[in-house]
Amino acid sequence: MFAPTRILGALRRRAGQYLRKLQYRPGSKPLNANAVLFESFQGKNIGDNPLDIYFELIKRRPDLEFIWTTSPTTEAPVGARGVRFGSKEWLDAIATSKYLVNNSNFPWYFRKVPGQVYLQTWHGTPLKRLGRDIPDYQMTKSYIDTMDREALAWDYLIAPNQFCVEVFPSAFNYKGRFILTGYPRNDRLSTTSPAGRQAIREKLGVTDPNVKLVMYAPTWRDFKRTATGKWDTVNFLDENIQLPEGFQLLFRGHHNTHAAHTDAVAGNAIDVTKYPDVTDLYLAADVLVTDYSSVMFDYTVTGKPILFLAPDLERYRSERGFYFDYEAEVPGPILSTDAQLLIALENLDELTAEFAPKYRAWQAKFDHAEDGHAAKRVVDIVWGESK
Repeated sequence: MFAPTRILGALRRRAGQYLRKLQYRPGSKPLNANAVLFESFQGKNIGDNPLDIYFELIKRRPDLEFIWTTSPTTEAPVGARGVRFGSKEWLDAIATSKYLVNNSNFPWYFRKVPGQVYLQTWHGTPLKRLGRDIPDYQMTKSYIDTMDREALAWDYLIAPNQFCVEVFPSAFNYKGRFILTGYPRNDRLSTTSPAGRQAIREKLGVTDPNVKLVMYAPTWRDFKRTATGKWDTVNFLDENIQLPEGFQLLFRGHHNTHAAHTDAVAGNAIDVTKYPDVTDLYLAADVLVTDYSSVMFDYTVTGKPILFLAPDLERYRSERGFYFDYEAEVPGPILSTDAQLLIALENLDELTAEFAPKYRAWQAKFDHAEDGHAAKRVVDIVWGESK
């Protein structure tokens, strides 16, 4: 846990943060009333809820100046200017943009300037406990302090369902306004045509519409780190696993494990870990395999089957904690081995019928607001009220 390489890595990251703090000058320049800064996972991703809000906003308000936080492996979408995470340009954009749209948190030294409007989209309905709800405060004090400051800065927090309205206040120590509207990133799950879905599949190299794509998307583990302290990759499938005839495997590693990801992690699957937009993957896939990831809540908007590969369920539940009874509510079978997964795929139609009542109950609880118009409602509220 305290290996020298991990300690050195943490010290280097902290030194870089202090250097950026010295360059960050909130309030030293006037706000740009037309600027909107979008950020998704510190620029490692150009997607999630901020992207679909961007698509809607650029149609409705082309007069605005659009800025996106980027990384060495990402670039801003068409119509926007990119600023590299950690750069002087990025620090200036945080300090001077009137509108801030983020699906995670800004660094610990962030301070909102008077007149700024901060829309926090977050990035998923939680099964596992978050922030202050994690047992024994397993998150670091600096992270908890950052989240407390963040929550005070949020003018709006998107909630995809009533469940999140009830969970988020204690998790984030949030006392502000919710936009209960579904998730903008899920709008395309209701509006994309069959031709659009096939175009995505062909982009992934799957031209045969009869091939059943199985997307395996495990979440990260608090207890699984590399020697340098980065979140390590997670894959419980044999690297040479062969799915039943007619099935093709996709592997989607969690964004927290990108730094440790290599091609070998995906085995013989199509590696879509760095694919920029996970919503495309939901559309392309015919079956989802996950464990405790919030992808389960988004994917069920599609109505397609979902399987749960959770060999470490007892440890994960005892160390991280859940908000509800996993075994009682998840809308698919809970599996312990990849051998059980192969059997489940061979009997997919029967399992789909068996879990149909649970699936409908799940959709009613978590997906009731997902009608394809969430981004429109968010833009109406945020940009309609703050002109």
